[in-house]
Amino acid sequence: MLMRVPLFVLTLSCVLAAHAACAQTPEAFYKGKTIDMMVGSEAGSGYDAYARLVANHLGKHIPGRPNIVVKQMIGAGGIVATNFLAKIAPKDGSVIGQVQNTVPFQPLVAPGGEQFDATKLGYIGSANSEVALTFTWHNSATKSLADLQKRETIMAGVIGSISANYAYALSDLTGAKIRLITGYAGAGQSMLALERGEIEGYPALFWSTFKTTKPDWIAQKKVNLLVQLALKKHPELLDVPLIFDFLKNEDDRAAAELLLAPQLAGRPFITPPDVPTERLTALRKAFFAMMADGEFKADADKRNMEVQLVTGEEIAAVVARAYATKPEIVAKVRRMSEAR
Repeated sequence: MLMRVPLFVLTLSCVLAAHAACAQTPEAFYKGKTIDMMVGSEAGSGYDAYARLVANHLGKHIPGRPNIVVKQMIGAGGIVATNFLAKIAPKDGSVIGQVQNTVPFQPLVAPGGEQFDATKLGYIGSANSEVALTFTWHNSATKSLADLQKRETIMAGVIGSISANYAYALSDLTGAKIRLITGYAGAGQSMLALERGEIEGYPALFWSTFKTTKPDWIAQKKVNLLVQLALKKHPELLDVPLIFDFLKNEDDRAAAELLLAPQLAGRPFITPPDVPTERLTALRKAFFAMMADGEFKADADKRNMEVQLVTGEEIAAVVARAYATKPEIVAKVRRMSEAR
């Protein structure tokens, strides 16, 4: 005889099971488990390199010492992976992600296709922050931002990338006279064009990329570093001015802060929304401990990767501040990102 179980009993059982799972300590929950780390960029990319570095070391600092497996989920610059985390992935801390640093801000400045509320994602931390540099070749007459404000300077930029977007922002916010050539496929081709004398400079290259790909340019003083495009100076570049040094108008400063906010996030590790607070806290503490671990630092050095702690709390605060930006400033930043 088929027994019918009342619906309210099933519902109560599910509630009690969920409560029991949530009531577990982080150590009890993670012991014997595998965490899936969804990476929103292709294998071999800079983001993927940081994801795999972190995946190799984070687990031993999480209570219960779970394994961590990296899985690629590529599409729309990290939007596909973030949508998955927000809409489909379990909200229990067993699935985390690493996505492009523009993702939390994209619904605000370039909306289209997002299915998440960036202010409700969990931010674990980042193993680095980024500082972009505007620079010219050593023989260019433009050797400072003041020169760039007076003299038209030919630079390369890729439409839709920060190289073009930051060039437009420099022009709008500081009056920089940049003649942008957009025919090059990417930064690699642009650097070759710079060496050949086809262009004079480049609007935005990450310092971490600079150090690993063009260390001779720095050692031999082949470039003039004009300005840092970031929320704060890199500790190795204290003598290079920050864009905020040139912005006196509060609206311009607010626009620059919103535009550059992704750089502080570096290469952010996130959780879905609604992960139990104690598990997100455990993940954040583990990330902090990992960054101080000598084995982690040695591994990063071996891979020639710059590491610099950005806490989950710092990223969450920057995201919250961005979404509190006045609508007219948001509109201004959106205009800066449009191709011209």
